Amino acid sequence: MKNSKFFYISLLILPWLTVPFLGKSSFKKFLPAALFMVTLTKTIDLLGEKRKWWHFFKGLPLMDSITIFNFGPYFVICLWMLKAFYGKFRLYLIFNLILHLSFTYLGGIKFFDHFKIGSLVKMKKIQLFAIYSFRSLLLYAFQSINNKSIKS
Repeated sequence: MKNSKFFYISLLILPWLTVPFLGKSSFKKFLPAALFMVTLTKTIDLLGEKRKWWHFFKGLPLMDSITIFNFGPYFVICLWMLKAFYGKFRLYLIFNLILHLSFTYLGGIKFFDHFKIGSLVKMKKIQLFAIYSFRSLLLYAFQSINNKSIKS
C-alpha cells in the first residue's frame, strides 16, 4: 500500500483528536476499562496469531499494525462507547451487535486486509463475531465492577 507509514500514523493519531470532546471526567471514568480492553485484546491477538487464527502486518518499526489499531481507533472507540451507552445496557448491546456484524460481514475484514492491518487465516467469521461480542460484554462488565468499587 502506498503511503502506509502515513496511514498507520494517521490511524494512531486521528482518533485521539476526538478525546478532548469526551470531557475530563468521562475520560477518567472510562480509562481503566479501555486500558483493560486494549490489554486483553492484545493478549487475544497474540494468542490468535500463534494459533494462526489471523495474521497481522508489519506496521511501523516499533508497532505492528494491530497494535496501532488497538491503541488508536479501538482504544478511543471503547471510551466513546462507554460514554454514549454506559447505563443503557440494551442500547449498548444493540449498538455493539450492529457494529460487530457490520465489521465482520459488511466490509471491516476486507478493510483490514486491504489496508494491511490483518487478515483471517484459520478463523471463521462467526468465531470472530463471537470473540468481538464477548469482548464487548467484558468491557461493560469491567466498567460496572469498576463503578461499584469506586462507589464503595
